[in-house]
Amino acid sequence: MDFGYRRSARLAPAALAVGLLFSLGLNAQSAGGDPIAVSYAQQFKVPLAEAKRRTAQVAEIAQLEQRLQRELPDTFAGLYIEHQPTYRVVVRFTKTPKALLSRYTKAPEFVAQLAPRPLELLRGAQEELAAELSRSGVAFESGLDLKTSQVNLFVLDTATASKRLSGLMAVADYIKLHKVPALMTPTAMVGGNQVTGATMNCTAGFNVVNATRELGMITAGHCDNALTYIGSPNVTLAFQSEQNSGSLDLQWNKQSVGTPQVQSNEIKLVGGPQATMSITSETTSANLPIGATACKNGITTNYTCGQVADKNAQAMYNGVVGTFIRVHNASNQVMNDFGDSGGPVFGTNTAYGLVHGRGGAGTPTHNDLYFVPVDHFSALSVSVLKEAFSLTSIPNVSGPHNVSFQAQVFYKGVPKFTVQRKTKIMSCPSGWSCSDYNGSYTSNTASPLTFNFKCTTTGTTPTATFSWRTTLVGADGATTNAIDHTSTCMATTVASGAAVRGDGGPPMITIEP
Repeated sequence: MDFGYRRSARLAPAALAVGLLFSLGLNAQSAGGDPIAVSYAQQFKVPLAEAKRRTAQVAEIAQLEQRLQRELPDTFAGLYIEHQPTYRVVVRFTKTPKALLSRYTKAPEFVAQLAPRPLELLRGAQEELAAELSRSGVAFESGLDLKTSQVNLFVLDTATASKRLSGLMAVADYIKLHKVPALMTPTAMVGGNQVTGATMNCTAGFNVVNATRELGMITAGHCDNALTYIGSPNVTLAFQSEQNSGSLDLQWNKQSVGTPQVQSNEIKLVGGPQATMSITSETTSANLPIGATACKNGITTNYTCGQVADKNAQAMYNGVVGTFIRVHNASNQVMNDFGDSGGPVFGTNTAYGLVHGRGGAGTPTHNDLYFVPVDHFSALSVSVLKEAFSLTSIPNVSGPHNVSFQAQVFYKGVPKFTVQRKTKIMSCPSGWSCSDYNGSYTSNTASPLTFNFKCTTTGTTPTATFSWRTTLVGADGATTNAIDHTSTCMATTVASGAAVRGDGGPPMITIEP
């Protein structure tokens, strides 16, 4: 498969904004629709409501697949979704298929079929041939065809491959050898924008966060390590770490110098049914059955969609056998090309992984997308940012006069520190001195942030309630929603020696810090 990078290539400025990772001042509207269902409806010519029903069923199908793999490993031969001419989920077993399927579901869309061999046998044979060819230094690509219960092996040199695998192929007649002219090759800040290096252009993937709550972006490991994010303005990125062999083609970067730019949990859908889409979850490869719809965004081919065709697509990558997910479009549309590497692969509001490459030129999979599943992001100790920076609550609080009492600001998402708190007085009791108060938090602190109210009075002062409106602003300019809240100072008599206003002025409320 082709990774999609292009050596010494530069794209015209008009072609730059394609994916989404750092928002970088884009001010994109949050997308509230379901672009995956829209694309499915267009591809398979069905009503949008039916498309939504089918795409929503993927999680249920994946759960059944995992249960069958776990409970019936000796007889389960795999399942896949068929979209045309009739929508159905084919579930295959090596014996009594209808009886076995009926133990798990009686839904009419699930159809049982007899298969000659179990899925576990296919996987075992695929792993064995991969190990042997890897030891021998023979370039190859392989995949599983669940419809025929076969292992397809693609090589440049069939004579050498046959010699190396003669023992295995003598007992496994379901391994089918194919000579091809080329093999899979790679294709190279809201996810999907261009990132540019000295030798190639790639696409930004998703915003990510590490264990110490530092924000960054993830892209393909085979892209340059010194990258500039092309946005408004451009941002120099600081390389953090990478994994670039076998099943891993990943690197992550942080913003370097200059004015910090907003990083959000959104991606761009250039040429898609809507401009952007929020990412609020991750979907692992185990939860993507064959036939599930997956879409991607890249700086070259923009927004494209297809269906998962193989979750066991194997090939040598930088000297190590890797396993990728292959996506095929039913109309054989080109799914990705040079420059799309590292771009986000996704479903409705969920991250699937990153663009790795495309099929080799002259092969049946040349137009297909190969991607690294999100399962592997943990290899870099990062995870996808799944929440926008926003306030969730600021509980109302109360306390006595002349004593500090604490308020808590609960937020979600991951802000860029230093975070500014802006608290505006909305209602001040008569006779009191009230002001707006701003504070700052320099350390990277998890929710909640805190501050203190203090009412300073002389003599006996009745209970007083104050209304406030608070927002938070990250160092990158990300601003939360505003939340209204109150503080109440309870009536007390000032004790002898208590701290009181020494200027004889009106009672006042202050916020610290």
